[in-house]
Amino acid sequence: MSNEQASLLVQVDGVPDCARCSRPGLMLASFPHSWKNQRNQDVEGMRASLLCSSCDAMDSAAADLLALFAVDDMVTQGNLSSFADLAGDWGEVQRQRKPALQALAYEEDLWRRGEL
Repeated sequence: MSNEQASLLVQVDGVPDCARCSRPGLMLASFPHSWKNQRNQDVEGMRASLLCSSCDAMDSAAADLLALFAVDDMVTQGNLSSFADLAGDWGEVQRQRKPALQALAYEEDLWRRGEL
């Protein structure tokens, strides 16, 4: 496990609803994230990804984790090791994903106009 994987913070209690569909979220993973600002300086922060049984149903990276939640419904001592492995794998995929810049720009425009 890399240092970045070790810094994955997973939340399964009190998870917010999915921003995409408003259904209950299953898990929230937070991890360090950095980017370059307009001055080409590093900006350090945190990024979060929410696991949703509806929105992530077709995501192959989420399949095994969704299956665990479908069978066990919650994290227990009996499935903790499997959950940790699956959550770490899913979190690493989320860490590598980049935002769709066109969609982000569109949403920013809506937000600035007060329509989001």
